[in-house]
Amino acid sequence: MAIIAQTPIVPTTDISVITDEFDLSTITTTDAVVAVVALVSSVLLSWITKRVLRRVMNDIDGMPVLAADVIARIVSYVILTLGVVMALEALGFSFGLFGSVFMLLIILVVLAAKPLLQDLGAGLIIQLRRPFHVGDQVVMNEVEGNIDEVSARTVRVITVDGKRVHLPNRAVLEGVITNLSSEGQRMTTFLVGVAYDTDLEQAREVIVTALGTTTAVRAEPPPEAFVEEFGESTINIACRFWHEPQIQAEWAARDEAMRAVKRALDEHGITIAFPQRVLWNAPPAG
Repeated sequence: MAIIAQTPIVPTTDISVITDEFDLSTITTTDAVVAVVALVSSVLLSWITKRVLRRVMNDIDGMPVLAADVIARIVSYVILTLGVVMALEALGFSFGLFGSVFMLLIILVVLAAKPLLQDLGAGLIIQLRRPFHVGDQVVMNEVEGNIDEVSARTVRVITVDGKRVHLPNRAVLEGVITNLSSEGQRMTTFLVGVAYDTDLEQAREVIVTALGTTTAVRAEPPPEAFVEEFGESTINIACRFWHEPQIQAEWAARDEAMRAVKRALDEHGITIAFPQRVLWNAPPAG
């Protein structure tokens, strides 16, 4: 019986074996220009196609806005992927039909999952930074209410008028977050316009005393009153006071404070002025 010697297969670390099919030295200037043109053209064509398709499909009766947006995005992704494949083939890569289809599917899956991945990443950052907790009252993305739930994809807010709003985590993280509850109290300011012949020192004392008699206004920090500006018909005094942080508490405190200030100014004969206009009639000439 003949014995055939088998040579063991030893893994090689020679990268030249791997790069035989793709040699950078073989790329010409023409190849590079073609690749850049293909890539830039596909980006522009993808962007134009998405906008045109979205506009055309939105004009179709019964076409959901979300469906039109998804279709336009998929078509634009296909165009962009084909441009990338053409650019790589111009540089010497050889994918073939199966490779091109596989690459197209991979890119489509990655792009389709992009919003989900962004929400998951943003949710992780929110959990780590803790800009708010469940139960806090917040204002973000023009929505104000109580944090009801923080999930992997969304932040659920119950608004002050009883609506349930789901905000994507990426939108929350990219926007401005105002936490009304974090400091335990908030300050509110409103203006009172008094007549120009008012004793301003007396008006300020009356206002501060009136604010101090209310139950919703906190004693510390104490309420304040400052002459803010000379208006067209009034001298405006800014009334500043601190109260509980909740939105409902702000409404209640403002209501009680303004009624108390109005009552105190009336008792001391201080006029809350209103807009006035003086008309001068010039005497006839001659």
